[in-house]
Amino acid sequence: MIYRLLITILLVLVTPLVMGTPNFKVVYYDGFPPYSYKNEAGQMTGILVDIVTEVIEKQMGLNVVHKGYPWGRAQRMVFNGQADAFISVPTDARLQHVSISDTPVFVGPINLFTYRHHPGLDILMRVSDTEGLRAFQILDYIGNGWGEANLPQNQYTRSLTPNISNALQMLAKKRGDVVVTDKVVARYFIAKHQLQDAIIEIPTTLDIVSFSLCISNQSPHLGILAAFSKKITQFRQQGGEQSVLEKYR
Repeated sequence: MIYRLLITILLVLVTPLVMGTPNFKVVYYDGFPPYSYKNEAGQMTGILVDIVTEVIEKQMGLNVVHKGYPWGRAQRMVFNGQADAFISVPTDARLQHVSISDTPVFVGPINLFTYRHHPGLDILMRVSDTEGLRAFQILDYIGNGWGEANLPQNQYTRSLTPNISNALQMLAKKRGDVVVTDKVVARYFIAKHQLQDAIIEIPTTLDIVSFSLCISNQSPHLGILAAFSKKITQFRQQGGEQSVLEKYR
């Protein structure tokens, strides 16, 4: 009897050590380069994936599983507890299901891009907010939440394309005046399509978009948020973010 009791106690003590900490499953939009997308081998890659790997896996010691899905499905998986986290803008609707890091994973600057030798370039160079864009034809893409919120079609001349890649290629052909978008994304596609000689970046930043670590309220990993905020701040200060960005330019 005593022998069995000792075995039971031993199993209780050892089992958690054997099982270890559960995986930290992060889901991403699988078609959002250079932030998150599938490479030729079907594996998730991108700026957000690399930052999570460096900070949460290598520095914080969690075993991270990266999975990519259509964006709607990825969000639902976190909302219902099938996955631990996604990285996105913390809207009111999302905050009903997730808790977020105090410090963002990444901050994307919103800049203007126009075609080289645009006749209104001097005016565009002086634009400091969206009000200055009312006289221009804006090329945007379907599903751009920032554009929908800040450049409503009943107030601006805003032509929608299937994606940001199409919008930039149309801009290079002078089929619109300006693209207003995350400059990290724009630079990636300008380089990919070799449009550097056709498109110029206007240095004014109109806005910033913060991508936060959003952990499901049902996740056993909710407690890492404070530690993550400290680690991501150190990572940024030590140049880790810039090293990641260099890979996608």
